[in-house]
Amino acid sequence: MKIHGEDILKLFEFDKVCEQVAFHCRSASARRLALSMEPIQSRDHLNLILRQTEEYKSTLANKGHFPDTTFEDFEADCQLLSKAGSVLTEMQFSRIRSASSTVNSILKFLKERQEFYTSLSEVMSGVYETKEIIEEIDAIIDAHAIVKNSASPELQDIRNQLHSKRREADKRFRSYINELNKKGWLRENEENFYNNRRVLAIPSEFKRNVKGLIHGKSESGKTTFIEPEELVELNNSVSELEQDERSEILRLLRELTEKIRTHAVLITAYHSVLTLLDFIRAKALYALELNAHLPKIDKNSRVELYDAVHPLLYLKNKKLNQSVVPLTIFLNQDNRILVISGPNAGGKSITLKTVGLLQLMLQSGLLVPAKQNSCMCFFNHFLADIGDSQSIENALSTYSSRLIRMNNFLRSANNRSLILIDEFGTGTDPELGGAIAEAVLEELNKRKAFGVFTTHYTNIKLIAENLPGVQNASMLFDPETLSPKYQLITGQPGSSYTFEVAERIGLPQHVLDKAKSKVQKDKLKLNTLLSGLHLQKNKQVEESKSLKLQEAKMSAAEMQYKEMTKKLELKMEKDKSKREETQKLALLGRKMNSLLEEWEQNKDRKAVIKKFVGSLTAEVKRKAAENAPAKVEKRKQALIEKLKKEIQVGSRVRMLKSKQTGVVEEIKKNDVVVLFGSIRAIVAIQNLQPVYENDES
Repeated sequence: MKIHGEDILKLFEFDKVCEQVAFHCRSASARRLALSMEPIQSRDHLNLILRQTEEYKSTLANKGHFPDTTFEDFEADCQLLSKAGSVLTEMQFSRIRSASSTVNSILKFLKERQEFYTSLSEVMSGVYETKEIIEEIDAIIDAHAIVKNSASPELQDIRNQLHSKRREADKRFRSYINELNKKGWLRENEENFYNNRRVLAIPSEFKRNVKGLIHGKSESGKTTFIEPEELVELNNSVSELEQDERSEILRLLRELTEKIRTHAVLITAYHSVLTLLDFIRAKALYALELNAHLPKIDKNSRVELYDAVHPLLYLKNKKLNQSVVPLTIFLNQDNRILVISGPNAGGKSITLKTVGLLQLMLQSGLLVPAKQNSCMCFFNHFLADIGDSQSIENALSTYSSRLIRMNNFLRSANNRSLILIDEFGTGTDPELGGAIAEAVLEELNKRKAFGVFTTHYTNIKLIAENLPGVQNASMLFDPETLSPKYQLITGQPGSSYTFEVAERIGLPQHVLDKAKSKVQKDKLKLNTLLSGLHLQKNKQVEESKSLKLQEAKMSAAEMQYKEMTKKLELKMEKDKSKREETQKLALLGRKMNSLLEEWEQNKDRKAVIKKFVGSLTAEVKRKAAENAPAKVEKRKQALIEKLKKEIQVGSRVRMLKSKQTGVVEEIKKNDVVVLFGSIRAIVAIQNLQPVYENDES
């Protein structure tokens, strides 16, 4: 998308959106990407970027797992590695090793879930999994970024000697400190270092009593730093071994650098993909903060925004616990251009800027703060004229500057252009400026351009009413209180409320009357008519709100009634069950009485016992049959609850009695949406079992 006009991104405050995205970035390199965002020219690339952000946002929103993408920036390390003869430090190798491990984890994760992360997998297309880098670094550098003793036999031998010499030096130095301390010849009871040599702090008056090499004095001159004579040779040995250690470490680091340099291109690619993932994550977090979505993308020119908000205003009000009046606006083939009129400070400009900023966000790869059923397109040209752009350098007036821009707009305008003009036609004589604006509007409409214009001019409102493809709109305004409601009303122009505002602030009546007498009667009638229409519209809006409130109350009452009815039915069912149980117990009692009578009267008591056992068995079977469905249902619910804890969005699952595995995309109560290869199916959760890495087959 080509941007027409100077500082357009700044005028629409897109730079502030970039700063807010950058706030969510972890790395400096990702922050640079965020701060340099601008509209993307390739439509295919833009579609991919939007899908990547949407996939990451879905994972975060569903609290799904994604590998940690945090990394310590190693861009400078990559640059150094690419220079022949350079040697990396232990810390630089540690950063590269960490990055390699992180990339390997992400690659493995995405490979296992490629069906779910089709777009994010594209980010990793320039890298591949390898253990070689990690193994080569691990052979030399430990987890604390220190060269290992085992890195070479020479280093092991040097460090063994160094350890032994240092222990000997420690022992002799401690003994010497104790001896001099007893004599009172020490300024401090601890060792000191001077020019990397181990020395004693001796009061200057006792310096001749201690044999050794004087390295220097304190600033006051009261303390002399002396290296004891008998320790000079031992300290020299330690220094030589330390130098040998440094030389051996440098040799090992140089060898390791040459080995790792063969992977320089891959390591640089590591940095690119980790930076990009950090950037995508930041955009996803910003989308969640704004409650932003990926709208449907139409191949034809079209803008349908439902409940859209200006991102900066939304976040500002969110911090203050204040709401924002959402915007619903349509630009389609029937109504390509919207002309918004109405009083100042009513929300015309913020409506225009919201449409413009959301279009810039979308075409720069950001999700937009509007409902998910919104629909947008990719425009080829973004043309805007907002604010005062007077050119001092070229000695051009504001109106001249605007005319130059209008001329450029007319050259570029077509059916893939979005044109946004604030205060259309102003800057010169209203009658003449209005005439030019009218002609420009007709020409832009003829070229099938899309746009939002704000104006106070009556002639523009009139032509918008009669010109096919152009529609009037206004910001809802309360004529009684003269306060804006910041709600867009389409199909109706707005009044400027010039005289009403003047009367409200107390302008003398005779001045108002004189002003009205100077205005054409038709124009005055039109403004009066528009004021009346707005009053009527306000009443309709209030009535609509009242109706919705009544509907909500009715709905709540209906739900309450249904709930009470359900409770009553349950109670009746329970009472019925109790009555049936009582009847069954009474019947069982009668049977028992009959058996007791037989027991007393019948001599063949075995037959009576057999009959009694038969009756008891039949009753037990009847009870078991009644309780069986409840037990089955209870076991089923327990299984469902257990599976809900184990199966999450992104989990791999297998159908019972099947080897086919899939990835969970969505969980809806007790049903799960699973992607089996390219087939998407809805499966009851109890018919699935989770698949873990160690039991996949």
